[in-house]
Amino acid sequence: MDLDEVVYHIACGLDVHFAFVAACLVSTGPKGRLKVEERSFPTNVRGLRELRAWLEGGKCEAVGMEATGVYWMPVYAALESAQSPNGPMKLVVGNPQHMKNAKGQKTDRKDGRWIAGQMRHGRIKPSFVPPPEFRGARKLARCRRQLIQGRTTIRNEIQRNLAESGITLAAFVSDVFGVSGMAILEALAQGKSIQEELPSCLKTSLKKKLAPIAAALEAPLDEVSQGLLAMHLRRLETLESEIDEVEARLYKQLAAHADKLRLLEKIPGISKISAAIILAEIGVDMTAWPTEKHFCTWAGVAPGCKQTGGKFKRAPVRKGNPYLCTMLVECAGPAVQKLGCHLKPKYHKLCSQLGSKKKARMAIAHKLAVIVYEVLGQNITYFEPKPKPQTEKTKRRIFQKSVRDLERLGYKVSLEPIEAVS
Repeated sequence: MDLDEVVYHIACGLDVHFAFVAACLVSTGPKGRLKVEERSFPTNVRGLRELRAWLEGGKCEAVGMEATGVYWMPVYAALESAQSPNGPMKLVVGNPQHMKNAKGQKTDRKDGRWIAGQMRHGRIKPSFVPPPEFRGARKLARCRRQLIQGRTTIRNEIQRNLAESGITLAAFVSDVFGVSGMAILEALAQGKSIQEELPSCLKTSLKKKLAPIAAALEAPLDEVSQGLLAMHLRRLETLESEIDEVEARLYKQLAAHADKLRLLEKIPGISKISAAIILAEIGVDMTAWPTEKHFCTWAGVAPGCKQTGGKFKRAPVRKGNPYLCTMLVECAGPAVQKLGCHLKPKYHKLCSQLGSKKKARMAIAHKLAVIVYEVLGQNITYFEPKPKPQTEKTKRRIFQKSVRDLERLGYKVSLEPIEAVS
């Protein structure tokens, strides 16, 4: 496309702030000169209605704005159903990194004029904005993440409080906040004699560790630590109930897309809540991304690219949607532990090649993103791919590696094919 080509003859640029919006409407005058109109609107409901009426009265065809925090969201919602002479008004939310004005030219009016000029020539790359039906689900999913982080903070504070008192419970109980661990913590917070209560607190296999756990709990818990522990446990209980409530609301919000959730749940490593969070972030319309490579790049699990002097060098993973990236990496953990899953041997091979479990897990997250794109894009059920038959070259390489490993252990290896023996 020619950079000087005019895509939208009447375009508007919005410089969005917390309390007001600086708008610049650019159009072509009667003699071919640019006609510029600039106004400022408050970001309350009345101001955004005036902005919409002003744009529709000016026959604006396209509006561009920066994705500045959450300030752009009410502006986008107010203009989403606005009409232009040619149909619905085009709304573009651009990445601020791609829309920076020249240094030394930073004012609200100049920013609006700059965005309007870029929008007029179609130079702003649109960011993905989910449909209205998924925005509420996205809010709930991100709220759940904040609650999970708060729960983790409280759990770490409890562990630190116990360590300061000389109680090393985590050394013998793998899950301090499991059934047995919570029973012990409740007894400590209530000031009960832990040595007497301990046998009734321990469940299942932990009963075999009664002696070492009792020794780890011999240190006394002072009055201040006991009060803090009781307070943290109450906060933890409140957060647990809030997390359950948010998850219930999230499932209710996505009830109309239960079939898509079932498709996602059949993918290795993706649970019910993981499927709901993924669907809340991306929606069901995968045409927003032309290919799976575009989707993986947007999700933040695509490898970076760095070429200089004709040579390709390693580059960090490109930044993308942090919420979706985190969830895919979390799902990669159980996926590589599932028996019979083709991702398990792939993970171990990548660990050997890359020398890093984190990098290998990110690569598996990339694989999951491709699977999610195909499953939702084609509306198909995931099935485990059949293993490819090994070539003679692969068999020979496995044979040679096995022989070398045995020789390193001090064995002299002599092998014969089964057909020759029979």
